[in-house]
Amino acid sequence: MVRRRSGLQNLLILLCDLASIVISLYIATLIRDGSFLDSSAGRIRFLINLAPMLFFFIAANLTWNNNKDFYIRGYLLELWHVIWNNLIMLTGTAVVLFFIRQYVLFSRLAILYFFLIDCFLMWVVHIILKRMIPRLYMQLLQERSVLLVGTADFIRLYLKDYEASHNFSDEIIGAVVYGKAFREPGDTVTSESGLHNIPIVTDTEHLSDYCRSASVDELIVGLSGQDPALLPVLNELSVSGISISYQIDIPRLSGCKHRIYAGTEHIDSIIYANQVISVGYLLIKRTMDIVGALFGCLFLLPLILIFGPLIRLESPGPVFFSQERVGRNGRIFRIYKFRSMYRDAEERKKELLEKNEMNGLVFKMEDDPRITKTGRFLRKTSLDEFPQFINVIKGDMSLVGTRPPTVDEFAKYSLNHKKRLSFRPGLTGLWQVSGRNDITDFDEIVALDIEYIDNWSILLDIKILFKTLPAMLQGK
Repeated sequence: MVRRRSGLQNLLILLCDLASIVISLYIATLIRDGSFLDSSAGRIRFLINLAPMLFFFIAANLTWNNNKDFYIRGYLLELWHVIWNNLIMLTGTAVVLFFIRQYVLFSRLAILYFFLIDCFLMWVVHIILKRMIPRLYMQLLQERSVLLVGTADFIRLYLKDYEASHNFSDEIIGAVVYGKAFREPGDTVTSESGLHNIPIVTDTEHLSDYCRSASVDELIVGLSGQDPALLPVLNELSVSGISISYQIDIPRLSGCKHRIYAGTEHIDSIIYANQVISVGYLLIKRTMDIVGALFGCLFLLPLILIFGPLIRLESPGPVFFSQERVGRNGRIFRIYKFRSMYRDAEERKKELLEKNEMNGLVFKMEDDPRITKTGRFLRKTSLDEFPQFINVIKGDMSLVGTRPPTVDEFAKYSLNHKKRLSFRPGLTGLWQVSGRNDITDFDEIVALDIEYIDNWSILLDIKILFKTLPAMLQGK
C-alpha cells in the first residue's frame, strides 16, 4: 500500500497563517483604536482591512507555493519568508484600498503594529509546526520502514536526497548491496555526510526470505534491479503487499524545470503497489479509529467491574490476557483481551493441535477445554476483545482491518500470506462479518482479507462496522 502525496500539510500551514493574520490584525486594531467591535463602523473598518489581506496572502501562496521547502528552511530563512509574504500582502491591500477610495481606513500606525505582531506570531507558529507536523504525521499514519536495494553508490545518492529533504515519514531499516553477500553485522553503507550508517541486512539471493519475516513497507530499488537475476525476486515479492519503488533511467531535459514523477531530487522512479491511498483518506480512517476507540473505552470500565471478579473467581490470575501479535507488515505489538482461558492455556495448546478444526495456520476448536465458562460467554459475544480498543488508541490496530496472527503463525507465512498484513490489523473485518464460524480454511480467510485490502474504501469500513454489531449479537 502506498500513501499518495497530499496537500493537507500545506493546507494546515495556510490555515494557521490565516488565523495568525486575523489575530494580529485584531490585536493591532485594539492597540490603535481601543474597543472597536462595539460599533458598526469599527467592525466595517476591520473587515475592509482584513478581506484584501486574506485574499492577497492566499493568492501569493497559491501562486508561488511558498511552503514547498517548509521543512528544510532554517529559522532565519523562515523569518525572511514570513516578512516577505507580509510585505506582499500589505502592498496588495494598500493598492486595493486606494483604488476603492477607502485608504482613509488604512491606519499606518495600526498597520505597523500589525506587521510587527504578525511577523513574530507567524514565525513562532511556523517553528511550532515544523516540530509538530512530523510528530503528528507519524502518530496518525505510522512511519514507513524502507529497505534500499542497489549499488553502494545508489544507496549513498538516495541517502543524500533523504537527508536534504528532511524526510520524517520514512525509516531506512537496512540495505542490500547488489552483488555483495552479507557477511557480518558490522557491514554498513555510510552516507556522504556521515549522518547515516545503514546496515547491510542480507544479499539479493536471500532477499525474499528476509522480507518474508522482517517488517518492510517498501523496497527502493536502484537501476541494478534491471538485472535479470533480480527481476524474479522482485516479482516474487510483489505478491507480499510490500510496495516496490523502482528506479528508472529517463533523460533530464534542461529546458524543463519540473518533472512529475515519484522519486527524489536525483532519482526518478516508478512505484509498484497493490493499493494507492491518499493521506487524506488515511487521516479520516485514523480519526474514525480514535473516535470509535474512545467510545469503546467508555464501555470497557463497566465491563471490567462486571467480569473482572468473575474471571478471577473461576480461574486465579490476571483479568487481562496479553500476547505478542504481528501487525502491519510484520511489526510486533502486544494485544490485550479479557482472559477467557485458564492460565496454562498456551502450554496445553500443543496437546490439542491435532484437534484443530481449521485448515492451515489458524488454530480453532469448538469445545476447547482451556476456555472457562465466563470466557465462553465473553467469546460468544466478542466482549473479550473490548480491551483491544486500547490497541486502537495506541495505533497498533484499527477498528476495521485483518486479524493479527500470533508470532508462531506468522513464522509459517509465505509471501502471499503476508499481503494480509499490509494494512493495520483490525478489531473486525470482512472475515468476521462473512460468517467466521463457517469458514474453516485459512486460505479462504486470506482471500477475504486480500479482497478487503484490494477494494478498501471508507465506505467499505463503515459497511463492515454496521454489520459487526448484528454478528456479535448472533454470536457469529
